[in-house]
Amino acid sequence: MTSTPTSSSAARAGDAPDPLVLRFDVTERLFHWAFAVPFLLTMVTGLAMYFDALQKLAGDRELVRDIHRFAGLAVVVLPVLVLVIGRRRGLARDLDDLDLWSYDDRLWFRAWVWRKLGGRDPLPPQGRFNAGQKVNAAVSAAGIVILSVTGIVIFPGIHPPFELVSNSRALHNITWMVLTLAVAGHVFLAAVYPPTRPGLGGAFGGRVRLSWLRHHHPLTPEALAQEPGDEAAPGRR
Repeated sequence: MTSTPTSSSAARAGDAPDPLVLRFDVTERLFHWAFAVPFLLTMVTGLAMYFDALQKLAGDRELVRDIHRFAGLAVVVLPVLVLVIGRRRGLARDLDDLDLWSYDDRLWFRAWVWRKLGGRDPLPPQGRFNAGQKVNAAVSAAGIVILSVTGIVIFPGIHPPFELVSNSRALHNITWMVLTLAVAGHVFLAAVYPPTRPGLGGAFGGRVRLSWLRHHHPLTPEALAQEPGDEAAPGRR
């Protein structure tokens, strides 16, 4: 998901070096992977238990089930550990940015959807996270809450009423299917789609090219920062 530059010279790559700028600090990256790795494991093992063909490939169903349960627990526990021991300032900033929906965000999301239907509306400039990333974060957070609650209900050794177990299992399956689609879209945009793939470096090393940041997230403070001799950064009007 991309955003249009707000200046005809979003980055003067031909005139000056294109520096790397910090997008995510260590705690932000650890929090992301503390969630992503165990969730991908729960997704794979969930698929293996749900589809008969994958069950046969997996072999030991009980082992797959145990991995699924402990990975699901790790999805909740590991991010909390990062919150406890990490530097929370960056995470708090991310939460504030994800929670804030501006008029431009609504315009961006509407224009992005319209583009998928053949429209050509320009995408308004975005800040640290664009509207699509905010929707993805909201869906992921809601999905994790639902999966956690329903997972506890259907966990072995807990004996709630049968009807509650049955309904929780159905809701659990529906939720992970929706989240699987959301994660697949996120992985595609982060690792495969050429315009947004350069941003993947931010998830690993924390840094991205300034020109890329100014093009896709021109209202980010790092993109707005003006270097000596540079033109007004995109997004300043």
